Amino acid sequence: MQELFFVTTNQAKFDSLARRFQQLPIALKQHSTELNELQLMTGEAIIRHKLQQAKKLLPGKAVLVDDRGFSIPALNGFPGPLVKPVLQTLGIGGILKLMEDQTDRRASFISTLGLFDGQQDHYFMDEEPGVIVHEPRGENLRGWTELLLIYSPAEFPGKTLAEISNEEWHQHIASQTKNDCRRQLMEFLQK
Repeated sequence: MQELFFVTTNQAKFDSLARRFQQLPIALKQHSTELNELQLMTGEAIIRHKLQQAKKLLPGKAVLVDDRGFSIPALNGFPGPLVKPVLQTLGIGGILKLMEDQTDRRASFISTLGLFDGQQDHYFMDEEPGVIVHEPRGENLRGWTELLLIYSPAEFPGKTLAEISNEEWHQHIASQTKNDCRRQLMEFLQK
């Protein structure tokens, strides 16, 4: 494989992955197209559907797609991959309202990549565990989702991602990239 098309409209996602691809002899190219996302609670079905769409969009090409979700076990995995519409309708205030009487405050960011290497489909997934705090805290979203106001990662108990310092943010990102789905993809491509 000499080139790989990342089908995403999100420039920040593309740029982040493109930096990692600098160490590979594969040209990562962005194909900026909005894919139809199934509105299901299973990320696996969504990523498979997105990969099939990308393969039809770019026949015979190696393609990559991604999907991200946010799972809250006390709410049976809600909102899961439906983060965007849930934040647009309920917002973080609505999520906190649903969590009011919950003692289990665990939550996870879940990221999945789907790759068609020209011959086979491959999938990579990671999960970042943490907890939901009782009220929004912090201000620095760093261009990410407002979930950072209510999510406290395991490595910084009691602090939301929106209130940690820049140094702590870089520590957090470094710890998450040790075995995230992007690293899994890079290791697979280096074989």
